[in-house]
Amino acid sequence: MSDVKWLTAIAVMILAGLVMAACDSAPAKKAGVPTATAGAVQPQAAPSTAVPQGPAAIVNGQEISMAAFLHEAQQRQAPAVQRGVNANTPQGKAELEQIKQQTLDNMIDDVLVTQDAAKQGISVSDTEVDAEIQKGISTAGGQAKFEEQLKRNGETLEDARNTVRTQLLYQKMLVKVAGNLQTSEQVHARHILVNAQAVAQALLEQIRGGSDFGQLAQQASLDTVTRDSGGDLGWFPRGKLVAKELEDAAFNLQPGQVSEVIQSALGYHIVQTLERDPARKLEGNDLVDAQRMAVENWLNGLRTQAKVQRLAVQ
Repeated sequence: MSDVKWLTAIAVMILAGLVMAACDSAPAKKAGVPTATAGAVQPQAAPSTAVPQGPAAIVNGQEISMAAFLHEAQQRQAPAVQRGVNANTPQGKAELEQIKQQTLDNMIDDVLVTQDAAKQGISVSDTEVDAEIQKGISTAGGQAKFEEQLKRNGETLEDARNTVRTQLLYQKMLVKVAGNLQTSEQVHARHILVNAQAVAQALLEQIRGGSDFGQLAQQASLDTVTRDSGGDLGWFPRGKLVAKELEDAAFNLQPGQVSEVIQSALGYHIVQTLERDPARKLEGNDLVDAQRMAVENWLNGLRTQAKVQRLAVQ
């Protein structure tokens, strides 16, 4: 597998379905990443009446047209309508409105990513788009069937090219944001979990008095996963543990230090950090999780800094 294909595979994997290879398939759209492809057959919603003029949203001064928004929303609503969602019932109306809201959110994300790519000098060439369109034609079974699918989707060739260009741009940005992420700060820690603060405080006093942390964890901890190993949590990066309070405490300690009693939704913890590594290699699910977090942080950063006016839906 070439480096380009490998990096693209990473980009797809870390989003866990939030992005797809262009002209391959067409699952439901999520998290602002376009998934409609030139070669995919999608149900067509009933045509609407006159389209309101003006923008559906303005993103850092760039308009998303009302016509483009309504066209996209109708395409996304069509599968729900075909499976029986009734717009005349409160539940059906709410579901279709939610789809419209998600559509606008996704289109805003598309603009934000495109703007950020331009700032960083990242672009998609016509040659790259042409190559993906040719893949779509091949997947469809030829030019004629490809054009038939476009027609059924209510799309033009220019629509398909724009979709492919956006998908390729996402892939390049995802690789830039997370493709080279191989290490992160990690700690090796252990803990004791009990269900009462008084019990935790008593155990803490024993530890401070010289009692062995691991033995106390084996005797008293309610965490059945780590109890037999003396409360050992192993190595972990930020964002890995279910209890954020426990994780924060572990990262705030130096090797050998023991925390005060920490409360979380699970109960009361005593934490000891055993080792720290500012750049430990990420592997397996830890690597995927770290890359996904990097992408989420990047997108959330773009959203937070953006000046967005939502005019179609609030």
